[in-house]
Amino acid sequence: MTAPTDRMPLPHRGRAWALGVILPVLITGTGWVLVASMLPRLPEQVALHWGVDGVDRVGPVSELVTVNAVLGGISLVVLAVLAVVTGRTSLTRRLVLGLATGSAVFFTGLLLTQVLAQVDLTDPYAAREPDLAMTLTTVAAVVAGGLAAALAGGDPDLPATTALPGDAPRTALGAGERAVWTRRVTATRSMRRWGGLALALYIGFSLWLALVTDSWFVALLMLAIVPLVLTMLVWDVRVDATGLAARGAMGWPRQHVPASEVERAEVIEVSPFAEFGGWGLRTNVTGATGVVIRRGEAISVARSGGRRFVVTVDDAAAGAALLNTFAERARTAAH
Repeated sequence: MTAPTDRMPLPHRGRAWALGVILPVLITGTGWVLVASMLPRLPEQVALHWGVDGVDRVGPVSELVTVNAVLGGISLVVLAVLAVVTGRTSLTRRLVLGLATGSAVFFTGLLLTQVLAQVDLTDPYAAREPDLAMTLTTVAAVVAGGLAAALAGGDPDLPATTALPGDAPRTALGAGERAVWTRRVTATRSMRRWGGLALALYIGFSLWLALVTDSWFVALLMLAIVPLVLTMLVWDVRVDATGLAARGAMGWPRQHVPASEVERAEVIEVSPFAEFGGWGLRTNVTGATGVVIRRGEAISVARSGGRRFVVTVDDAAAGAALLNTFAERARTAAH
């Protein structure tokens, strides 16, 4: 596999600090100030958990805030570090900054809803489960994370400056001749079978849990990821004069590598879990991004700035060769 050239500086550093560090700290800090102001108005023992018949566990307020502080604090620190040390590609940057802002809203809102539900109570068992408030908190976290991801900034134009390697495979095209290569990528039959079974069990378990606990908030949280998972099962891959594009079956998500930024395209063998930690639209610790639906052959694209994009697809050799041809044409056109 060909290594990418020198890495470009991480783009949009101001946005990374603002959306990945400063904003989450401000959200968390504001929430904790509000919680601290309400502590004197809480009962000595507070509700920690609600069951079918209402509150089923109480404890000191320190336990309530400590759990949130640990989980929220770990999330805040880890995502803040990732925000400032990663983000060479827009996918990674949007993912990290969206998670950083969204997680801060979620953990802060979760603590506030539990505290507000018990202000001025004398009996913690009288506290009503804040289902609606938790649902609104989840929605707010998703919206805030989505806005942060949208504001994270796209990839800057960075045309390749090196010549395409002589041994890079190419497709023989005449001067001015056009070509398009397309493939639809789906999970393997066995993966669809077992994945469908797992999804059905997951949905059933979510609904059962909601009925048992009488909390549809739980089902909402668990089922929210199902549409996202479904969008990752089928992708359309296209190579043409503009470069390589991969789109989910509904047209989203979309990944595009301009032909002008291709340093080399080649065929590799991919193990999704070993190299990307799973399946779908992925990014890994090396900063590579990819559409990884199954094990096997894939097009690996070394991009300018030390970036790499991978897509698992049948007939990868033909797609890689055509992409190299268009990358070479893009260099010629630029000069």
